[in-house]
Amino acid sequence: MRKVPVWALEPGMKIARPVYCSQGTLLLNAGLEIKSEYIKHMQRLGILSVYIRDNIIPGIEIEDIILDETRQEAKKLISDFALEVQREQKFITPKISFAHQGIKKVLKKIIDQLLANPNLIINLSDIRTADSYTFAHSVNVAVMALTTGITLQIPLSRLLNLGIGALLHDLGKVKIPIDILNKKGKLTPEEYEEIKKHPRYGYEMYKTQRDYMSATSALVIYQHHERMNGEGYPENLRGKQIHAYARICAVADVYDALVADRPYRQAFQPHVALQIMGSAVDEFDPDVLRAFFQHIAAYPIGTLVGLSNGLIGVVIHNQAGFSFRPKVMVLGCKEKGRFEPLKPYELNLMEKIDIIIDEVYSVDELPAAIIKRDKRLLKEKR
Repeated sequence: MRKVPVWALEPGMKIARPVYCSQGTLLLNAGLEIKSEYIKHMQRLGILSVYIRDNIIPGIEIEDIILDETRQEAKKLISDFALEVQREQKFITPKISFAHQGIKKVLKKIIDQLLANPNLIINLSDIRTADSYTFAHSVNVAVMALTTGITLQIPLSRLLNLGIGALLHDLGKVKIPIDILNKKGKLTPEEYEEIKKHPRYGYEMYKTQRDYMSATSALVIYQHHERMNGEGYPENLRGKQIHAYARICAVADVYDALVADRPYRQAFQPHVALQIMGSAVDEFDPDVLRAFFQHIAAYPIGTLVGLSNGLIGVVIHNQAGFSFRPKVMVLGCKEKGRFEPLKPYELNLMEKIDIIIDEVYSVDELPAAIIKRDKRLLKEKR
């Protein structure tokens, strides 16, 4: 199982994880064989990548940290809620009130599923269409913020307020013109100033909920673009002037934006995104950053990697708290510019601290000698 750009798909490949449209309707189910018309349809819908079953690296499955149906339910709720609040900003309607209660209900499901997961580490990136980016991103940020909050031992009674703020952090983007949000080129200074208004828009829209509003959640919405060094917006707050939950949301927000395919660039690989964030320590709360890093797989399951000792393999397991030290199935080695296949075996980098990952490959970069290895052995080892 591996993630493949839609432009690189070929008829005959099989879908590994369900593909949904921006309204949450199932487009392609797992196991379905891809046809050329499916590829064209996904391109028209703005779907940039999908997970396929891998004949080169068989037997590798990647699990989400929450149930897929819970993720889809959350996406639909946040989408419906945002549209209703946009229409009815002057007063509370029963429909909005109901949506808010639905959001609380789905967040409780997410929290329960995270608490029940013994190895909270994110190996999977969500597939999203261009027009559903904001809502899929919001769910991802909520899941990662809650995961970080659990690590920081935020009381269960307060996790819900963090979750609501994180889930609704980009609510104000419904007031930003879509041609600015999905612009492929560089934003003009005027367009960037418009984008910077979305925390205030979201805060004001959320305040219309009155009895349903949490002051803490409202601050997360308003402050999630503030930075510890004072260079954020909208108030240029710094350090502990920023609410602790907004500092958590800020980290999750930036990471998910980096690893997502966007109209103007391809996604960064997780280890690169973590390096980018790690080099900007003055922008983020260091305690939050450390807690967050514990649960992000720098090299997700299925990643083909080169090791510092010349071995080449595929990541087959990640352990929370050790995101840069995965378990690798060794497939071959590289010596003097030549690749040689080896009988597959497992190598746990948590036990081999003198070995590091120093390269990441795409499947297309694998030498033919390794691709032709005995696939049965790898499947048996998994």
